[in-house]
Amino acid sequence: MRKEQRAFVVDVVGQWLTSGQSPRDAMAARAEIRRLPAASRAEVARVAAQVIAQQRWLSFARNEAVLQSPSPRVAAERLLEAHHQLAGDAAALADARARCAAIADPIVRLATRRSLPDWLAGEFVACHGDGADGLLQALGEPAARTVRANLLRVPSREHLAARLVALGIETEPGRHAPWALHVRGEQDLFDTAAYRDGAFEQQDEASQLAALVAAPPPGGRVLDLCAGSGGKTLALAAMLANKGQVLATDVSERRLDALRTRLARAGADNVQVRALSGTDLPREVAAFAARADRILVDAPCSGTGSWRRRPEARWAVDPAGLAALQATQDGLLDAAAACLRPGARLVYATCSVLRGENEARIEALRRRSPELELVRVAEVLGGSCAAPIADPTGTFLQLRPDRHGCDGFFAAILRRPRPRGLRETPDVGR
Repeated sequence: MRKEQRAFVVDVVGQWLTSGQSPRDAMAARAEIRRLPAASRAEVARVAAQVIAQQRWLSFARNEAVLQSPSPRVAAERLLEAHHQLAGDAAALADARARCAAIADPIVRLATRRSLPDWLAGEFVACHGDGADGLLQALGEPAARTVRANLLRVPSREHLAARLVALGIETEPGRHAPWALHVRGEQDLFDTAAYRDGAFEQQDEASQLAALVAAPPPGGRVLDLCAGSGGKTLALAAMLANKGQVLATDVSERRLDALRTRLARAGADNVQVRALSGTDLPREVAAFAARADRILVDAPCSGTGSWRRRPEARWAVDPAGLAALQATQDGLLDAAAACLRPGARLVYATCSVLRGENEARIEALRRRSPELELVRVAEVLGGSCAAPIADPTGTFLQLRPDRHGCDGFFAAILRRPRPRGLRETPDVGR
């Protein structure tokens, strides 16, 4: 790594230690970093992300309390030194691993080696048992660059791949999502005519699959209750082929402004956007929800499944914060369920791999609303399509980076049953 790049990494890590500013935002705020060639910029982002994610392990390897250094910048410099030392000095790496292996408490040992708080390591073990270590290792690795072919602008994923190849950008198809392409190399995707024309959106394969299991019927109505900047909103609009209606809501005006820009570029004409002030739905949103075929609740969560993209998230949540998130998730589920008409479906999704935010929230909802029925992912997608990406029963979408090569993700589908004798709306995507 060149001296200039090292200085930028120290700046980005120092900003995180000082103010909690994400690496993405810190890099976007520095014009000097934005002017770097794409490959150099990617290297700065990669190393900064690894240093932030591994800060506990790097401090342990140096055998000092690095975060108690005289200043955040000094701490960042020492963490980066440890990162380079472990990458280039096999003896230093072996020594750190031996000292870690000697830690008596298995939770502390796991938390040190995989660099996360003790309490959160305990959550991973409680949820994933012996698989926790492999999952945490995968969550610490770089994420693939994945795009979704926008079928409102291009006829197929293959057409988009050919267009990118003509620009010197190599891709390979995603393993599970029908619109996903994984991009090889470090070319700047956002400085291409294909991006400006709306031919693709950057979106992890897991997020694309969450939109797929929503399976809106042709010409249907969909409420995207926590739309954010609209990755799933755009996928749903494309699935509907610009027919039907999508109402995208969120509490963040900034994210909704980003969605409006993306909608125009993508050519999505069947989407309306509405800001919310909380989990209580305004009358017009509740009225739309009562007519909707699908209500998608992509809930705020701990983001444990997306640590490959947001390494700082492992340090941004504590037990009280997790409990608050679960209360928010319950409130959103209750608001959506209250509006769900007979025959319609509620799709609950998170980018979490913690049971307390996933299956436990669905179990709690069904205790409060026992009339709701679970719809198996295998029933929506078909058994052969669902088998690799669902839990062993075929009920929930359950994705992990160590098994599927994409972000950790969960989705559950619930339905309010129709009165006996009324016909179900046929699924799409079978």
